[in-house]
Amino acid sequence: MEAIGRLAGGIAHDFNNQLQGVSGFANFVGRDPGLGARTRQDLEEIQKATERMAGLTRQLLAFSRQQLLTLETLDLNAAVADG
Repeated sequence: MEAIGRLAGGIAHDFNNQLQGVSGFANFVGRDPGLGARTRQDLEEIQKATERMAGLTRQLLAFSRQQLLTLETLDLNAAVADG
């Protein structure tokens, strides 16, 4: 059972890393002021799907008894300006 937990944790972490990329890119593209309404709606659906998938990842990590850091969007412009 311990081996299954480790496998589940490894898969969850790898999946979460990829999920962060998808979420971040959708957020980045969504900042384009020239996007059409349909594209903006599609990006919102992508963000909702990534949130649901992140929830599944948290459940998988709970099964494997590992802790997941909370995903947050970071405004790099603000971070650099504050730095």
